[in-house]
Amino acid sequence: MPKRPRALVASFMIVAAWAAAASERLHIVIPAGPGGGLDGTAREVGRVFVELDLVERVSFENVSGGGGGRAMAYFLDNADRFQTPLLVNSTPLLVRSLQGLFPYSFRDLTPVAGLVADYGVLVVRADDPRTTWQTVAAELVRDPRAFAVGGGSARGSLDHIVLAMALRLVDVDPRAVRYLPYDGGGKAMIALLGGEVDLLSSGLGETMAFIEAGQVRVLAVTAPERIRAIENASTFVELGYPLVFANWRGLFGPPEMPAEVLAGHLERLRRMKASASWQATLERRGWTSLTAEGPSFVTYLDAQERQLREVMMDIGFVRIDGR
Repeated sequence: MPKRPRALVASFMIVAAWAAAASERLHIVIPAGPGGGLDGTAREVGRVFVELDLVERVSFENVSGGGGGRAMAYFLDNADRFQTPLLVNSTPLLVRSLQGLFPYSFRDLTPVAGLVADYGVLVVRADDPRTTWQTVAAELVRDPRAFAVGGGSARGSLDHIVLAMALRLVDVDPRAVRYLPYDGGGKAMIALLGGEVDLLSSGLGETMAFIEAGQVRVLAVTAPERIRAIENASTFVELGYPLVFANWRGLFGPPEMPAEVLAGHLERLRRMKASASWQATLERRGWTSLTAEGPSFVTYLDAQERQLREVMMDIGFVRIDGR
């Protein structure tokens, strides 16, 4: 019996592996409540996967609490219950690890790929008389407790850190400002619109719907240049402040995930990112695509962890000894 050419055998194996991947049932664990950026990212990815027939089905599970630690523990303990489990996560994973709020880091998982970069925004209600960041900053300079600021994450985590970065640039002690944390961006936005807080620190993606509806006004965005989806909103750089920061969101697998499973995920994600449906999602959500995947995602995470450690030590959210 003649031997098959190696190239033909390799091609057959790739096709067979992809056919198996397309029939997979993904289960994505989300370390936050409904309505926030992590929830939106996971569900958009799942929607496009199914729309493009890249998987058979995607299920979702919101596991909030413990600043993301509850979801991490749940994922590590229960990954073998699902055919193909994934955990969506973001920059706060690094933040909480640096703070020692839970005994995990991204190194306890298999980093699959970064998906999006979501810039931070500071917003007020549309009818708020304070129409510029300079006005808000001047009020806080006079009295750091003049009003409460909300965020969709815990004290010392991402929304709070972005706020602190902005406050330090106008010589306001971040620890003197009243910051009220909420479980996810959805609840934080309700607090802003209901008057419980007067300023909200959040991600652009989770505020886009409210910006487009005319319910909130963006005072400044942490992007390096103006974003087309909110072209009337100034960047901090434009206002004279050297503040550029993005929250990444990405996917992780269980520890020691087989190489062929990782390869299947990466191929699926490449097809998703090349699709018109995903490009439309980025535009609608105000997200910027992030291309780090596999080993390059690990490198990206290492670099941002170093950056965050330096910033958080400077503003008092991490001690010099790292605890």
